[in-house]
Amino acid sequence: MYSPRDARSFGDDAPDLLAVLRCPRCGGALDLAAHAVACAACPALYPRDGVIRFVDRAAYAESFGLQWKAFPQVQLDGEQLADSERRLRRETGLEPADLRGRLVLEAGCGMGRFLDVVSRDGAALAVGVDLSAAVDAAAENLGARPNVLILQGDIFRLPLAPGSFDVVYSIGVLHHTPSAEQAFRTLVPLVKPGGTIAISVYAATVKPGVGWALNMFRRRFLRAFTRRLPKRAILWWARYAVPVFWVIDKVPVVRYVRYFFPVLLYRDYPLSWSVLDTFDTYATELESRHRPKEVFRWFREAGLVDIDLLDSDDGWVSVRGRVTGG
Repeated sequence: MYSPRDARSFGDDAPDLLAVLRCPRCGGALDLAAHAVACAACPALYPRDGVIRFVDRAAYAESFGLQWKAFPQVQLDGEQLADSERRLRRETGLEPADLRGRLVLEAGCGMGRFLDVVSRDGAALAVGVDLSAAVDAAAENLGARPNVLILQGDIFRLPLAPGSFDVVYSIGVLHHTPSAEQAFRTLVPLVKPGGTIAISVYAATVKPGVGWALNMFRRRFLRAFTRRLPKRAILWWARYAVPVFWVIDKVPVVRYVRYFFPVLLYRDYPLSWSVLDTFDTYATELESRHRPKEVFRWFREAGLVDIDLLDSDDGWVSVRGRVTGG
């Protein structure tokens, strides 16, 4: 079993940590170098500064990096709110007993809201990978924990050794890639025999009603325009528009005006959550939606067993399965 280590400094047990890493270019093993990790099989050198960086800053990931740098701790659980823990349990089926003492990978960790829960649940090593600059916020939030490692990498070229993890999960990320199915297929080989993989993606379910129709209007028609705007302009607009409609929403009759404008309001959460999700809705460039039978097929064709459709929130398809053996 792996013992916890400091992901920033690399302790004396660094070879254990390096055992789960691989060069994304050639698949070779990695060794420590000054402020970097170096491939033993090719000339590749990857910088490390609290985050090990296996990619250059990608243009597509700009919006995700910007939102988490602007809101580095929004959605982290606190004393008054445990939404991240609730979602992790519901959309992956993972309980503390499934994570304690395990090697766990989150594909698309963002600023670390779910990785925070996994770390607190006692994972031996909780590895978070994200393409965007959100990894900087994740490192700021969680990098000092001895059982957390943050990587910046591409889900289609992950810098990880096959069969390294007891648990692999991804929540709300795969549908923002060019192919959610292919992204899922890159994760399966990383799971140990007998290990668990769980994903949660946007649902394609049609729900008749004004609310559903307006949501589709926002996502499909307005975003065709907004995604061409500078990301910082969208963030500026969300920061000012959401508070205005937050007030309007409390006024009888007038409150219905906001349904015709592109903002999201969550009364049960802090205002910053509404700003964040409004920005996310209009800045995201890629999005796909999926039906349960489609996601089931991915799991079945990947050779997984004990496949379960989880009772996730409306608008999501959450499926969990197990790799044979072990």
